[in-house]
Amino acid sequence: MRRVRIPATPSRRRESHARRRWLAGVLALSLWIHAMALAPARSTLAAWTDTEFGSAALAAGTVDPPTDLACMAGQLTPPAFTWDPPAFTWDLPAGGVARSGFTWFLSDGFSGGGTLGSNDTSIVVPGVLLAVDTGTFTLYANGPGGWTSTPVTGSLGMLTDELYFCSVP
Repeated sequence: MRRVRIPATPSRRRESHARRRWLAGVLALSLWIHAMALAPARSTLAAWTDTEFGSAALAAGTVDPPTDLACMAGQLTPPAFTWDPPAFTWDLPAGGVARSGFTWFLSDGFSGGGTLGSNDTSIVVPGVLLAVDTGTFTLYANGPGGWTSTPVTGSLGMLTDELYFCSVP
């Protein structure tokens, strides 16, 4: 006679599986509690008890661009740009830091440029940097720490080998 195996009902399988998961969780929790009890925290020699205090004042400022940019150009005279020096604005009690100078350059068809002193108010663009073309003159005020102002621009160029022109927007 053959024995017929009666399969377990699905609910018995679920109960068995749930029981195994519960036992595994209890075992894991027990191991974790024992591990924490066996490994107490160690003390160290590092301790900082010295306190330091400091204070500082911080203020923002701007590097103002040159104002009233104007230009003059005529026959046999390279374009000359003039501007009023900018004033720095700072909220520092000591009065702030003085402007370090100006940087100018040519672009859009021309190349060249240079730096000027902090009190310079004009520059004559050398005619050798220009050709029969139109370009842009750009001027920045330089401030402390490498900061620069927003650019001030003008157009310049040559109509012929002897006739220069310029304009400021």
